[in-house]
Amino acid sequence: MTASAHASLAPAPRRRRRRWPWVLAATLVLLAVAAVVVAEGVARSIVPQRVRETVVAQLGLPEDQPLDVTVGGVLVLPQLIAGRLDELRVTGADVPLPGEAAAGLTVDADVRLTGVPLREGVQGGPGTAELRLGADDLQLLLADARLPDALADPTVTLAEPDAVLTSEVSILGASIPIELSLAPGAADGDLTLEPTGARIGGAQLSLEQLAAMAGTELGPVPVCLADRLPSGLALTAVAVEGDALVADLDVAAGMMTDPALLEPGTCD
Repeated sequence: MTASAHASLAPAPRRRRRRWPWVLAATLVLLAVAAVVVAEGVARSIVPQRVRETVVAQLGLPEDQPLDVTVGGVLVLPQLIAGRLDELRVTGADVPLPGEAAAGLTVDADVRLTGVPLREGVQGGPGTAELRLGADDLQLLLADARLPDALADPTVTLAEPDAVLTSEVSILGASIPIELSLAPGAADGDLTLEPTGARIGGAQLSLEQLAAMAGTELGPVPVCLADRLPSGLALTAVAVEGDALVADLDVAAGMMTDPALLEPGTCD
């Protein structure tokens, strides 16, 4: 076999594959993913802060009012692009209610909103709120309520499922403790307190006996909350849970964009 034949049988050198376009594309994809992850992290940290600032400003809360804000959804960035947050939860303890009529009243609040608009022209969705009040707060609310004279200026305690009003009556010159148990409820946007039982000097009384003693008919005691809450909130249910009065409310869809719905309502 000749030298030329050996040369023709030798393997041809392998061509180097051009991998660099694929490496570049993969690198660009990784950089894009990293940028999205970073941007998502920034959004997750900034959006709750901005929401808290907005809530504090709109409701006139103290600037240092503790509030926890949670943004729902898997990703925040697509919601920002759409101009609306799918789900938003705002919670806080000892939150003062706005308005002069609510002076001194504080609640533990848990507010859940849907479709929260982030810019003009975007329609917001409705929401719900849960407010928890202590016995002292209910006592403030009862200051303007129409209570029997025998229970004027009562001391209020909460013992599930009732609110208990305690006062004193004078019988033959002696002060006798009197208690009235009331079951809370909601009617036409007002808090109602329905008498369920009474005691005087430790002895059980029927409501008819207490009514005769008080000289008036005992019925549900209405307590208006409208002037103590933004008009965009509607009371739907009330119950005593443990040592707290828990009020459930509906939040109007346009409350985050309509300033009128942030103003307190009025009582008849």
